[in-house]
Amino acid sequence: MSDYLSSYEPADLIGCKHNQRAAMTKWLEQNAWPFVVDRNGLPKVLRTYRDWKLGISEERPDTRYDAQPNLDAFKT
Repeated sequence: MSDYLSSYEPADLIGCKHNQRAAMTKWLEQNAWPFVVDRNGLPKVLRTYRDWKLGISEERPDTRYDAQPNLDAFKT
């Protein structure tokens, strides 16, 4: 099993078709769910994050590395 949800799983959660990339991305951004986009343009969500967010698991995933890079860290 992959660490990421298949395209069908977030589509089922959101209520759209599995190939509606823009609808999935918009919902994930509006609801502040961290995700990455694969080379096909599909948003990928960590399975552990979904489980934690929905109360299936008590384990909170470490998503701090999925955020945008801190460009201020490179300033002198």
